[in-house]
Amino acid sequence: MQTPSHFLLTAVLARKAPSLTQTGSKISLLAGSILPDLPLVLLTLGYELYYRWFAVSPTSGSVMEYLHFDLFFTDPVWIISHNFFHSLVINFVLLTIGYWGMRREQRWARLLFWLTVGTLFHSVIDILTHNSDGPLLFFPLNWRYRFPSPVSYWEAAYYGREFRIFEYAVDALIIIYLITVWRKQIRQNAAVRS
Repeated sequence: MQTPSHFLLTAVLARKAPSLTQTGSKISLLAGSILPDLPLVLLTLGYELYYRWFAVSPTSGSVMEYLHFDLFFTDPVWIISHNFFHSLVINFVLLTIGYWGMRREQRWARLLFWLTVGTLFHSVIDILTHNSDGPLLFFPLNWRYRFPSPVSYWEAAYYGREFRIFEYAVDALIIIYLITVWRKQIRQNAAVRS
């Protein structure tokens, strides 16, 4: 699924979760919704600029294809960067640490807990919407196994076109919902001030 869709789905979750009354918790949850994709975005931008302006392209084809179909699967920097916050193993460890810290009333723990809830929500969605390029399911314990979902958000052979339409429709509905809620809150705040 595309990064903005992860953010929008998590924004709905943040609105509906009664335990997210603290602003920092909501911000952490929303940050967690995009955190797993940030390393790949930064690597892609950095390498794209590097090969455009400073170095000879390592391939006669598209640099993007080289980055996403070669380095993504073979280069340890790319593998670690992309899979660290997508990892179920790492996320469950972080979630446990956050929960443990919350039980001991540590200030940082609530933020870590909700950040990890956001990354886990993102990761589960990615596991279910990627066929050949999903997150490594048991990283760092296993550097090879990816769940081959029958649905891919981008691969045409795995309903990519149909899923894209579905994803954009859901995004549009969420945006309409969030704008409606926001406008309602503005009206309520204005009525209270009057």
